[in-house]
Amino acid sequence: MSDYTTISLKKDFVRDVEEYIEDEPFGSPKEFVKHLVVREMEDDDEITEQEARELGQKLAELGYVE
Repeated sequence: MSDYTTISLKKDFVRDVEEYIEDEPFGSPKEFVKHLVVREMEDDDEITEQEARELGQKLAELGYVE
């Protein structure tokens, strides 16, 4: 049996993802997010620390992270 953990996302964000993937081959927001994370991990292009901070700030301003 596999071990799992839970990642909490704001309901508004999940609704946005559901709308975004409506016509895509993903069965759920969970599948879509997993796909994006795996794709990003396999990508050889690295972002700078400054880019990571800016991305985090933008997500916070949009209310997706605290």
